[in-house]
Amino acid sequence: MQNKKNKKQTTSNERRATKHGFTLIELVVAIGLLVMVISFSSVIFTASIDGYRTSTANAEIMQKLRAITNQLSSDLEGLVSTPKPPLILVSQDANSEISGESVTVRSDKIAFLATGDFQTTQQYNGNTIYGNTASIFYGLAKTSTIQEPKDKILLRRQMILTSDPNFSSDSYPEAPIEGYNFSLSEWDANTPSTNDWTEKPEMDINDPNNLVMYMAKGVDDFTVQYADWNDTDDKLDWLPKDADDIETDFTTNAFKFMFTLYDSKGIIKNGRRFTHIVHLSKQ
Repeated sequence: MQNKKNKKQTTSNERRATKHGFTLIELVVAIGLLVMVISFSSVIFTASIDGYRTSTANAEIMQKLRAITNQLSSDLEGLVSTPKPPLILVSQDANSEISGESVTVRSDKIAFLATGDFQTTQQYNGNTIYGNTASIFYGLAKTSTIQEPKDKILLRRQMILTSDPNFSSDSYPEAPIEGYNFSLSEWDANTPSTNDWTEKPEMDINDPNNLVMYMAKGVDDFTVQYADWNDTDDKLDWLPKDADDIETDFTTNAFKFMFTLYDSKGIIKNGRRFTHIVHLSKQ
């Protein structure tokens, strides 16, 4: 009798113990839910990382945009129109390597005289050179190879017109750095050769003399046009429309700059295209 009672108690204990475990179906469901949670977490984490990288790339591009547009507006505000030539605008084609393919884009350049408060970034004979007139150049750095857009560099070359004796050359130097040793009237009477102040320079970021021209990296398809009222069609045109046109004899009250900006890591594959119009109130 006692043995039967013990057997019943043992069987009851085994059943009770069995109820505390998980069935195979419960384990499969639990593992499936865990996998789903991990998958959703991975997707959210990846989306967060991608969003952060994209926002960082956009912030970098917008920082470049502000630097370029602010400087363009500041320089053109002091545009000098009386000496000859007031400005030279050259429209050109160039090649870019996009997704492994060579693509034709614009690579314009513009050079003009402007008034303002200018000073050199380097010292000459221990002195910083100051001046209120300068020759200003904008254009992409000259290169012998086809570059990716994110590697292209926009240059701003500033050449101060000054009588400071630290610029002692009596003639136009072959490779001027930051200034010309003559006045605005002397410039008007004997303008330097076009190649001297409008030629695209090469850019060596390891050379401190080149860094003074550094404006922004990751600039491509740089296009410059001026506003021209077409009396025949009674409408506003933006010229030049085609590449390889040189414009020197014209008047305008506005310039339009179009360019594509890329982030340094190439996160935004096609970059972002911008248009900046500068109105010339004095023209």
